[in-house]
Amino acid sequence: MDYASYAPMKRPSIPLEIVIEITGRCRLLCPYCTPRKRADVPLKDIKATLDEAASLGIKVIRITGGEPLLHPDIQTILTYAKANKFAIILNTAAEDINPALMKTIITNVDAALVSLQGHNEKSNASYTRSKFSFIDKIKNIFFLKTYLPTLWIATVITPVMARSFAQFLPLIKNINPEAWILLRPISNLNSKSDSRFHLPPSFSGGGNGNILDMGIPFYRALTLKIMKARQRGINVFIANPIPMCIAGDLQIGRKAFFGAKFDNGHARIVRSAQGFFKPSYFLETNLGKTIKTAWEHPFLRELNRTDYLPRLCQRCPVLDTCRGGCRSMAMRAHQTVFAPDPLFDPAIAQKALSKPYLKHPRP
Repeated sequence: MDYASYAPMKRPSIPLEIVIEITGRCRLLCPYCTPRKRADVPLKDIKATLDEAASLGIKVIRITGGEPLLHPDIQTILTYAKANKFAIILNTAAEDINPALMKTIITNVDAALVSLQGHNEKSNASYTRSKFSFIDKIKNIFFLKTYLPTLWIATVITPVMARSFAQFLPLIKNINPEAWILLRPISNLNSKSDSRFHLPPSFSGGGNGNILDMGIPFYRALTLKIMKARQRGINVFIANPIPMCIAGDLQIGRKAFFGAKFDNGHARIVRSAQGFFKPSYFLETNLGKTIKTAWEHPFLRELNRTDYLPRLCQRCPVLDTCRGGCRSMAMRAHQTVFAPDPLFDPAIAQKALSKPYLKHPRP
């Protein structure tokens, strides 16, 4: 098989979504998150991005941070975006929202993705170092669920989160979000040189909580829990890139993992709080300072190639969705994005490919 002759993966003519990091500030100190001390992005810069997006015909804007609700002009940003007729997604921890701000949110926002990192007061505070009442946070979530068209819950995967999976389920079932989105942490693979990716002992049970140690057996065990929860009517899946074949069965991988089709610059780009566009949250390649320049950048065309992926990927029926896994983790493992995801295993991939695969829409 001449896998180098494969055509590049296709991208839309314009981004399906523009993500705007409007601040680096956050109330929380989650260990998986990159510490950021950058100031709020000036309102004029945010408006310029919104204006360009509108002129290009882009329909969806995602406002994120840090914690975007800390930006002093957040109400102006949301109303300005809505005036430009965007569908607005807000990423937030949903903490400490005063009535005026809540009114602005429910008037202008179309969907909220709310970070939920614990299943009760103790686990949430231990992991996030939040000083805000967990009960009040849940009240805010229910308020957003009542008044917004769409609400998602997002939880970063850690060893202790996986052990607490069953404890999360009653809360998730009660909230009943559109989806419970699990996020593979994007980390530097050398745990000794990157201590911020160690969970605090109080959260990890005194040890065995290093999220860098999560490998294929960990994710396969978590996949079983995901599938059981889906059978109970909970729409839960791993949303950011991960090789679908690690489940050992592509049918299961297709249901449990969202894939990389919407990430890594394939369908959206991110305006960083530093002022340039990049392919994704964790892929910091500077694509330029305008949407048009960024979307036409040669680096994104290179990402659409398939010939740098393993040969087994070339004949995989879910390649267009999986895209070979995470380019950010490939960079951390191999110092280049044009390499296999560190979770890719040829033997497991071969086994997954040997099973019949019936192509059908994702449930």
